[in-house]
Amino acid sequence: MRAMASRCRWGVLGAALGLLAIPLPAVESPWVLLEGLRAALESAGPLTARFVQTYTPAGFSSSDEEGGHLSIWLPRCLRWNYDEGKSFLVCGGEVHQWNEDEPGGRVYEIDPTRETGLDLLLVDVDTLRERYVASSQELPDGSKVIDLAVPPEQGEFRARIFLNPEGTRVSALEYVDSEGNRTRFALEGYQRLEHTALFNPPAGVEWTRE
Repeated sequence: MRAMASRCRWGVLGAALGLLAIPLPAVESPWVLLEGLRAALESAGPLTARFVQTYTPAGFSSSDEEGGHLSIWLPRCLRWNYDEGKSFLVCGGEVHQWNEDEPGGRVYEIDPTRETGLDLLLVDVDTLRERYVASSQELPDGSKVIDLAVPPEQGEFRARIFLNPEGTRVSALEYVDSEGNRTRFALEGYQRLEHTALFNPPAGVEWTRE
């Protein structure tokens, strides 16, 4: 009887080990995922999506939340329109910032290749590969996650990009800056824009160049 019980235990253990030996589905390289995402967004043309932004300052447990629409026209332009009236347009090497209830706005130059965070959507993947350490995983629902971080000697910036199961849209973007502040954008309801007028600075604003 003891011998039979022992054989049963070993049989169960052998079956379990056999299950563990079954190869899990391979997770695509983070760079392959990122290249696929960028290609899909660029080929889709101008898009807009609803976002909810959650900001948690370093050292705090409470967060501030805002909503609005993010418009995307890769590889050059991003535009945020917040429900409260403020807007930001990043296009090429310029940023326009304004508020709908104020007559003036600011415009200043940036180098997207040096703007950590913005570069994730505006800089080519080969450049990102040189800048970040990356990994990826697939979640139980089939969606993908890309984790990126700058090397420790270059700072403490970390980011996570959540993709839909097809890998063609960003469902969320999270990042922690060098000061420990956390920002999350959750995106949904993508729609194609029929024109690109949103990516021009609005007329009638008195721009101050800085």
